[in-house]
Formats: sequence, structure tokens, C-alpha cells
Amino acid sequence: MPHKYKLLVSDIDGTLADGSGVISAADKKALVELHRAGIKVSLCTGRPAKGCQAVLQKMPEDGFHVFFDGALVCNSDQTQVIYSRPIKKELLSEICVLAHERGLTLELFSNTHFYVEHEHTLAQIHSDLLKFETTMAVFSAVCQQAPMIMGCLVIPAADENEFKPVLVDFGVKHHLVFSWTQNPTRTDIRLVNIMMNDVSKGRALGALCSYLGLGLEEVAAIGDGTNDISLLSAAGLAIAMQNAPPELQAVADYITPDLNHNGFAQAVHTHLL
Repeated sequence: MPHKYKLLVSDIDGTLADGSGVISAADKKALVELHRAGIKVSLCTGRPAKGCQAVLQKMPEDGFHVFFDGALVCNSDQTQVIYSRPIKKELLSEICVLAHERGLTLELFSNTHFYVEHEHTLAQIHSDLLKFETTMAVFSAVCQQAPMIMGCLVIPAADENEFKPVLVDFGVKHHLVFSWTQNPTRTDIRLVNIMMNDVSKGRALGALCSYLGLGLEEVAAIGDGTNDISLLSAAGLAIAMQNAPPELQAVADYITPDLNHNGFAQAVHTHLL
């Protein structure tokens, strides 16, 4: 009997893997069972592709995944890009000026590289978390050579309240979105992802389904954060982790246990297999 859902799209951090990229034995087994059943799995994350290689290597097959919160859809090694929404070049210089004037640590990401202009402790922390080595470059030059998919500001947690209003106002003015996140293993810093304001996981899912020849009704999606709202809203079956914020649970069809209780595996066995 054919399965109703042909594709499962999953967030990584807090959904499939912990902050160190570790996937539980039960969740690994569920991935294998999905593969055997002919159900494709695509990851959908705020991370760059090279920032989640440890998880990608555990996937039963190579496929297409959503990176940078929806700004890039490509295969694991970035050799096939099917959707990309880089930051407009004219805005990159404005972002650089803002970071310089405020004394903020700015990073820029292309499809394949993680750029910094100078060594900085905060950038090194982020590099270590992602397991993605930085490349030193002059931003004004590198921005002319390759599209930048995302910018990121690394801010001490103690300074969050000082800078949040400034960045919100800047984003509204320049049609950018500043998305605040934190890694559970480093609560002393905030990572502020910068992208065009029309970027979303839901829009990227539409591009992925178009490429794969699937209808959105054939897709199940699972996540745990507010950046997953557009993803779950677009999918035919929406599953939220039990520890997800109320606004995500509100758009979910089902709630599954949290990461520590193998919620991913339970969702797979309950709703897909």
C-alpha cells in the first residue's frame, strides 16, 4: 500500500539532533526505516550546508535540503542549487557599515564559505559550534565575487536588549529580517542571522516540492522553533515537538514528544510508516 506522504522535511537542532549534532539511536533507525519505505527526507535548517555536515553524513541517502532558514535549497555538497535568495549587493555595504559603527562582529556566508574580516573570539566560537572553518576576506571585495546568502552578527547575550531595537529598525528600513537564535551549549551569545525579508522555510519548501514534482499535500514537516512556522503551515502534515513555543504548536496537526524522548522517531512511526 503506497504511503500518503512522500517526503518528510525536518528541522535539525532540537528536532532531529542536539546542539552537538548528535542523533539518538532511535531517531537514526527511523531515518533508515523511512529510506526503506521509499519516503524521502530533507533537512530544513537555519545552518549553512557546511555547518551541518555531521548530520548530513548520517542521512541514509543524499538528497536536497533547505539551508539558511530557506535562503538556499541544494544537495549536501552544494553542487546542485535549485533555489537561492541571496542578500542584495547594495544592502551588504549598509550591513557592513552598521556592524562597523556599532562595533559588532559580522560574518558573511556564501553557498560554500564562511567569511570574516579579522579574527575575533565571538566568530571563533561560532565557527567551533558549526564545525565550519572561517575564511579571512575583505568584505567589500568578496561581496563582488560571490552572492552572500546570509549575514550573521555574534552578540554577547548581555547586549541583546541594547541592540535588538536598533536591528529591528534597520531591518524594516532595508527589507531585511534579523532572526535571533542561540545554541543551547553557548547561552552566553546570541546569533543574529540576516537575510532578505521574503526568505522563509515555507517558501523554500515550495521550491523543493516543485523540483521534486510533489504536491505540498504529500509532505510532512516537523520542527520545534518559530522559524518553522512557515514550514509547518505549508506542509500537508504539520508536527511540532512538545517543547515548541505556543505559536508553532498552534499551526501543528500533531504534537510529538521532545528530542530527549525521541519525538522524531515517534512521529515517524505514528504518522508516516
